[in-house]
Amino acid sequence: MRRARRTNRIAELEWFEALYRVYLAAIIGGGIILFLSGLVEDSPVSQTSMEQILSHGAPVMGLLPALAVFLGLRSGTQGGPVAVEEAEVRHVLLAPVPYSSSLLQPAIQRLRSATFMGGLIGAVAGQLADRRLPGGFGWWVALGAVFGACTLGLFMSTALIAHGLRLKRWVSTLIGSVVLAVQVFDIVEPTRHLSPINALSGMVVNGPLKWELAGIQTQHVLAVATCALLAIAGVLLSARLSVESLARRSSLVSQLKFAVTLQDIRTVVLLRRQLSQEHMRPTPWFKWKPRRRVHVVINRGIRSIAHFPARRLGRIVTLSIAAALALVYTFDGTTPLVVVAGMLCFVIGLDVIEPLSQEVDQPNFSDSFPRERCLTMAQHLVVPSLMLVPCLVIGIITAFVARPEVSTLAMSVLVGVPAALGGLSGAAINAVKGAPDPVGESNEGLYMPPEVSGMTTVIRAVWPVVVSVIGSLPIIGALSATRDGTDPFSAAARLSLGVLLALSLVPIWVRKRDDIHLWWRQTLEGSKAQAAQKGRY
Repeated sequence: MRRARRTNRIAELEWFEALYRVYLAAIIGGGIILFLSGLVEDSPVSQTSMEQILSHGAPVMGLLPALAVFLGLRSGTQGGPVAVEEAEVRHVLLAPVPYSSSLLQPAIQRLRSATFMGGLIGAVAGQLADRRLPGGFGWWVALGAVFGACTLGLFMSTALIAHGLRLKRWVSTLIGSVVLAVQVFDIVEPTRHLSPINALSGMVVNGPLKWELAGIQTQHVLAVATCALLAIAGVLLSARLSVESLARRSSLVSQLKFAVTLQDIRTVVLLRRQLSQEHMRPTPWFKWKPRRRVHVVINRGIRSIAHFPARRLGRIVTLSIAAALALVYTFDGTTPLVVVAGMLCFVIGLDVIEPLSQEVDQPNFSDSFPRERCLTMAQHLVVPSLMLVPCLVIGIITAFVARPEVSTLAMSVLVGVPAALGGLSGAAINAVKGAPDPVGESNEGLYMPPEVSGMTTVIRAVWPVVVSVIGSLPIIGALSATRDGTDPFSAAARLSLGVLLALSLVPIWVRKRDDIHLWWRQTLEGSKAQAAQKGRY
């Protein structure tokens, strides 16, 4: 049945359309890789930095596999990571057929696609690292691909094992937390190396730098072999997957794919929360009584924040730390990390902008009040802006730990404020652009040529992320000033001021969005009427 469905699906696909998809994927993917490669025009690292990489690189890089193990265990207890089609759940898994024969292939396909994607990402990261580190292009690309494949393979393997063994959620959380805690301890005390994950991360960090002299070490081979054994164990446990979880995930995954096709980020976020079973807390973290002097919209926003689940708060803290580290390493010379920092700030903004997103999700409720909805949406930006303050504090502390210098505190404030507001602005644009258009402008794309309509859709989807990345650009000004021998603080301050002035247009756009659309529609209709009158004469 699976083979017949795949054959029918391929038969319905035009060869020209398939070739066009491959062409677009190659052009976009290759363009991104070449763009990032062009950004890395940095000089090789100094001897001091090389010593720090050799001593701290393996524990720091080991955070990625440790985080993959933690997330994999959590995903497995929540019904992941396999998702089959709904027809297969209804007709194959409920038939008198052994689960081992019906679920083996989906598990292998999921594991294979994850390792391939991880290997591709690792190879790209390896060729970027080769531009600043010695060791040879081939070594960095090959070992980066192996490390990336093992990292995502660990995520899938641990998820399959946790699901197959039917681990309790608290058990998987405890095991994953211990793995992360040991890895963090190794970062603080790099001479101990208690975590076995360091053997895997040490392969990609120390391999290109030492293997030419010492050769391949046994611990690195054993680390890769352990990842392979965990993958085999996860595949063998696929026969114990829960049918109820597969049925639930099949419906959500199909909706998720459709939302991704439509570039609907808000729907993707909501479906991902349903897949991970993330719900708002029934009891708030703190009680907030409405104040008369505080506007009702702000009161609603504070009460919404008080019901955030612990998982979402932990995600915000983790992303804040990661964004701060990305900005620190950008200042150290790895320029492409500024894009990573901007994207992380955008994801943080998607979480903290939840009160505004909920308002946009219920247009009938907001339109039932005798007040402008854009005014309500603009007022919803107050509480998320206040919530960015603890995120900024976490980022400043992280940057100071990474670079324990007094100047780091001042630079963190100059760079962190526009970066945080940039992520919030991008998330606000993404939320508000999904609101229904009162003048029906969203249907104009139906009458445009396909090329123009497609380009408009791409711009609408990418523009929020671009705004978030713009918020992180002041660190590039500080880096350029350092290379030129000028004051980096003055350069960062000037660029931060310009970015903040540009970002101040976002709340104005949120407040006047409907008025701008109405004015634009009236202008177009007036020009069309004048053209029609001239045509008569």
